[in-house]
Amino acid sequence: MNAAYMTPAITLFHEDGTLDLASQEKLFDNLIEKGVDGILVEGSSSEFFAMPMEQRREMAKFAIEKINHRVKLIIGTSHMVADEIISFSNYCLDHGADAVMILPPYYFHFGAEALLQYYDRLASSIHGPIYIYNFPDNTGYTIPPETVLQLVRLHSNIVGMKDTISGMDHTRELIKVVKSQVPSFEIYSGFDDNFAHNVMAGGNGCIGALSNVVPEVCAAWVNAFRGNDLDGIARGQQIIDRLMDLYSIRSPFLPVIKEACKLRGIAATSAGTFPMPSATVEDDARILELLHREGIC
Repeated sequence: MNAAYMTPAITLFHEDGTLDLASQEKLFDNLIEKGVDGILVEGSSSEFFAMPMEQRREMAKFAIEKINHRVKLIIGTSHMVADEIISFSNYCLDHGADAVMILPPYYFHFGAEALLQYYDRLASSIHGPIYIYNFPDNTGYTIPPETVLQLVRLHSNIVGMKDTISGMDHTRELIKVVKSQVPSFEIYSGFDDNFAHNVMAGGNGCIGALSNVVPEVCAAWVNAFRGNDLDGIARGQQIIDRLMDLYSIRSPFLPVIKEACKLRGIAATSAGTFPMPSATVEDDARILELLHREGIC
């Protein structure tokens, strides 16, 4: 059974707020060497919302150069100004990104008609593959499956969707409504523990943040699916279910994911953008407890 696990890569900073590109390259190399299928840069695990556009372009260009088509590279180009999204998206695609991913507008809640107009305008002006990003916890509303299907029929460059919802109801409906009509359309879950359910329901897999920390676990889970290894599939589900506790150590969860990468020797620092909190000594103890329980050093 085919499946894919992609990483929404964290963005690594020095304490002064500049990009820690040495650690970032180490993160990318580790993800690729450990077997992830793709990397999403400047997605929900990246702090893109607090980065100046100049810094976002710097990060995008660096990722394109260092990943260098070793795996699929998607760049998140979400912004509150449509023209900025179009400009940044075309910049990324022109420089070699495989695709871009775009959230719907947030702050106000938009209905189906407005969302149709929004993505219609973007897709008409962006000359490359686009993934829609549905994240209702952060935008305040969800994108209806019927709207997605309309967009896919209008624009061949809308190729997939990341659906970050804790349950599978909406994702299953997307699979039924959209993939039944356009089988090539890719649908990924945004929570790691939904990976198996997504694939079994007919989706394409997961873009989950735990793979920053344990890419080898996630890659082994994918390989179990590809090899029809039921024991391996069950084992992967159980390990990830337990590691999901990393997300609940603190909110927002990003400092914990960064600190876990630091504790594993992947990143030199876990610094974040203001006002993102820093991980604490207590957080470290809990992170190490969870990792050691699974035999992960």
